[in-house]
Amino acid sequence: MIEATVQLENFENATKRLKAALEYDPLELDIVMDATIQRFEFTFETAWKSVKMAAKVVGYDCKSPKGCLKLAYRMGWIKDEERWLELLEARNLTSHTYDQETAMDVYETVKENFQVFGSLLRELREEVD
Repeated sequence: MIEATVQLENFENATKRLKAALEYDPLELDIVMDATIQRFEFTFETAWKSVKMAAKVVGYDCKSPKGCLKLAYRMGWIKDEERWLELLEARNLTSHTYDQETAMDVYETVKENFQVFGSLLRELREEVD
C-alpha cells in the first residue's frame, strides 16, 4: 500500500510540473514546447504506472500502457477512453518531436487534454486510500 501511495505522489508531482509548463506560451520561447513535451512524457508514464499499481491493489493486472488504460476505463477510473488513447498516441509520437509540426501537434493534444490527469489522480486516490 505504501508503494501505491508513493506512486500516486509521483503522479501528482508530475501533473503539477506539467501544469506549470503549460502556463507558458511555446511561441514566445521555443524551449517551452520541448519542456512541456518532456514533462508530458513523464506525467503519462507515471499515470499509467499508477493505474497498474492501483489495479494490483484491487486484484487486477495490466502490463502495458494501452492495457492499463483499457482496464482503467472498465474500472471507471477514466471516463473518456478515447481521450486517453489520443494521449497514448501523442506519447508515442514524442520520439519524433524533432519535427516541429509533430511537436506542435503533441503540445496541442496535451494542452487540450491535460485535465484528465487530475481526474485520474482523484479516482485512483479514492481506490487506493
